[in-house]
Amino acid sequence: MTGSARPTGRPGRTGRASRSGRAGRPERPDRTESRERRHGGAGARPQGAAAGSPGRARRPRPPVTATARRRRGLWIGVAAGVLLVAAVVYLTVWSPLLDVREVQVVGAAPDQVEPVRAAAAVRPGTSLLWLDTDGVADGVRELPRVATVDVSRDWPGTLVVTVAEREPVLAAPAPSGGVVLVDATGFGYRTMPARPPGVPALTLPPGMLPSPDEPGTRAAADVVVALPAALRADLVEVRADGPYDVAFVLTGDREVRWGADADNERKAAVLGALLTRPGSVYDVSTPDLAVVR
Repeated sequence: MTGSARPTGRPGRTGRASRSGRAGRPERPDRTESRERRHGGAGARPQGAAAGSPGRARRPRPPVTATARRRRGLWIGVAAGVLLVAAVVYLTVWSPLLDVREVQVVGAAPDQVEPVRAAAAVRPGTSLLWLDTDGVADGVRELPRVATVDVSRDWPGTLVVTVAEREPVLAAPAPSGGVVLVDATGFGYRTMPARPPGVPALTLPPGMLPSPDEPGTRAAADVVVALPAALRADLVEVRADGPYDVAFVLTGDREVRWGADADNERKAAVLGALLTRPGSVYDVSTPDLAVVR
């Protein structure tokens, strides 16, 4: 039919479009809005917010000040100091590291080593650090043959006891037989069956025993010590009736009248010159008026 207008769309197209928009189906978000959210636009999640907590920002951590750092260092130093003190206390009090494991004896004769150890009386497990060395020395000093004693520590576990034994200068008769050795102080410290070679005999008044408190003993010991080594080697016997009456016998039956225990060095020098002369009696009791008979 001529002149009638042709429809611009196909029939049924509109209905298909209506079917495509089903009821209840959500519309896609606008792409512009999504880009704004990703780039911090409107609706974007604040920076630092935890996932799943939109809009809640994490609190910034406060900076550590210099005072806080110093306080932390102080506490660390205190803790280290406490640990160090605890370690030292343990090592010195409870640990066996510093216990005495050996008592070493120096200077004693072989037959005196064990008596010195026994007199030291150091119990097993005694701490070398806290050991009373003065007490040990006092115990060893009680031994008659010990003249001097020194106690020292040799870390970590050795106690060293150094002793000097008495040296005999005279030998006096012992009441029970044999002789008593007498040192330079007049102390009788050891009994022996016979007089050792090179030790002169000591003769005291009847009933007198050698002692530092006995005037004759002390005077005789002082005279012997004052003699030169060459003269002492020739001594056979020393007689002491008192501190003012000392005499002795030399080899060759030579008698020396010494007199008082005084001016001993001067008398020894004069006697050395007199012995170059022949004689049997040498009197140096008055050194300025010495006599040879």
